[in-house]
Amino acid sequence: MDAPTCPHCNTTLTKVLDLPYGYWEWTGEKYKVRTTAETVDVVPWACAECLHELRDFHPQDVGKKSVTT
Repeated sequence: MDAPTCPHCNTTLTKVLDLPYGYWEWTGEKYKVRTTAETVDVVPWACAECLHELRDFHPQDVGKKSVTT
């Protein structure tokens, strides 16, 4: 079985971040905040490449229809 792909950037989801608020990244001149969710009700799963939220992704929820099934 192949890993699913991110619906935003089409990258294979071999690494998914479990961090609702994002992180700060050095741009070469200053730090820029990289967030994972565009809404207040933050989702904990995010694509490691593009940081878009993966609202339907939950690898342990085998009964739920998600990008993992």
